[in-house]
Amino acid sequence: MRVRHLVSDRKTILSDTGWMTGDLPPRHSGIYLKTMPIGPAWTWRSALAISDKWEYILVCQVNLSKDNWKAWLIRKDGAAGSLVSRYEYHGNHPGIHVHADCDRGGIEVGPTSIKTALRIPHAQSRLTRGAPTRLDLFWKNALTHYRMDYKKGDLL
Repeated sequence: MRVRHLVSDRKTILSDTGWMTGDLPPRHSGIYLKTMPIGPAWTWRSALAISDKWEYILVCQVNLSKDNWKAWLIRKDGAAGSLVSRYEYHGNHPGIHVHADCDRGGIEVGPTSIKTALRIPHAQSRLTRGAPTRLDLFWKNALTHYRMDYKKGDLL
């Protein structure tokens, strides 16, 4: 499966943790086998979503003091997960960007799938977007980027 197909796959959110502090439990990361200590300066949020074919976890981690914003799409495969792509902004280099490993097609189980050098757009590109400003706006933009939406309620 190609990364762009996994990203563009329409997903419905089944559960959302809201913004949290403290360590990131494995059930909310989908990729770490043990609880990940992320430090007191970090805030995180996780959502479980499904599509017609797959189950996904979107996990955001934000450190406002370091101007570090991360939204990772993880495809669940049984008890393990594989990082599909990373939607990120870092204050020390320009623009919101995406990291993905197109060669493996978004399929590599476990934390080793986090490392990838491909950046879209390139750092020198004029197509980069500006810095995120608020947690909820970054969350909303990540949901839009990954084609995720909340389950619709019944009409009265």
